[in-house]
Amino acid sequence: MKKIVGLIFLMSIFTSNIYSQKLYVWCQKEQIPTPRKNFLQNQEIDLVLFDSRTMTDNSKIECSSEEVVRNLIDLIKDTYPDANFNVLESDKFYQNPEPNKITIKIAISAFQAAFGADVKIGIGNIGGSFAWGVFPEGKWNAITGYSVMIYNYKNGNKNKITEQFGKIASRPNTGGYRTAKNMLNKSYIEANQEMFSFIDRTLME
Repeated sequence: MKKIVGLIFLMSIFTSNIYSQKLYVWCQKEQIPTPRKNFLQNQEIDLVLFDSRTMTDNSKIECSSEEVVRNLIDLIKDTYPDANFNVLESDKFYQNPEPNKITIKIAISAFQAAFGADVKIGIGNIGGSFAWGVFPEGKWNAITGYSVMIYNYKNGNKNKITEQFGKIASRPNTGGYRTAKNMLNKSYIEANQEMFSFIDRTLME
């Protein structure tokens, strides 16, 4: 019995060392959008995304920052098919919004998986602070987080609303990287659902 306990302990240490200080990023699985038909119809909207994450040197990155951003932009367009999005380059993120327009700025603060608490290493922070809580040790943890700023400057208005969204998904290491991938996509879908609900509430007339 003692040998079995000792073996389990050694295996847990070995597993932790394998994944230690590494962040893992895979491209988002295709999320089925829920189109908001006739919502924001013919509205001209400036959309700019910025990736504020900080990846460690030994991270396992199988989806580039550009791909992560592009996939999210495509999902936004599919969710609001009747809006006319003018997608701006990321270097325009800190540029002042145009007058008489709607501008949506989204900072990707987190989209990564890691074993244990290492997942918090790459979290970026723009426009607010996240209260992530405690990340479970000995499990795969995956997080997706956004800082979303909506500027409604139509008709001479100067309305700005900011909100942060963060989702965590955790599971024991039963399937290796497959478990991590599934948890990352779970956190991504849940964060998007909250973000789209926020956009709906903010821009619904």
